[in-house]
Amino acid sequence: MKYSVTPLFSIPLFYANLGPLNFITKKYIQSLNYPDEAAGHDHTADKYVLAHPQLKTLAKQIDDAVKTFVKKELKVNDDVEFELQNSWANRHGKNEHNTLHWHSNAMLSGVYYVDSQQNAGDIVFQKSHLYTNLFHDTVRVSYTETNEYNTSEFFITPKEGDIVLFPSHLEHMVTPNQTDTPRYSLAFNYFARGTVGAGTSELKI
Repeated sequence: MKYSVTPLFSIPLFYANLGPLNFITKKYIQSLNYPDEAAGHDHTADKYVLAHPQLKTLAKQIDDAVKTFVKKELKVNDDVEFELQNSWANRHGKNEHNTLHWHSNAMLSGVYYVDSQQNAGDIVFQKSHLYTNLFHDTVRVSYTETNEYNTSEFFITPKEGDIVLFPSHLEHMVTPNQTDTPRYSLAFNYFARGTVGAGTSELKI
């Protein structure tokens, strides 16, 4: 029997490697101010780090990746552009993690891995119980194996230079860093700007 299966209404996840940073840029990010936090990891008080002149090249690489995702893969019209809204650096020391969350007041979010190694913490995406692409969570069907159709979570073990882009509503967490070396990453949010809709539903954002 010949058949096909279509991943209808799937959630797109962009994953690429932009290459490692040069020594000076990496050290600059690591030297930023990371106030101690009680949330399981430290992040910069500054929420606009990609606006720093020292990170101009990295900001351009991230912006190019976002445009590739939005224009080439998602086919967003040319009259709508996605603009960077905020950005901050994260530092995960030994046993530090990040709890399950999503990004409010944003449409597209992402993370770039400044310095990461094996066992330094995975990023884990989880399907919300409110999102029903297959069977509703009130009936938890068992599976012989997981695949892109039935999975409820997806793990990425990041490498230095990796970038991951995803819709801001997608819930995600970071597992504990099991190494003695701090792991650094840079997170950011984008929002659409332009004209959406038409006629009486047209909106300029």
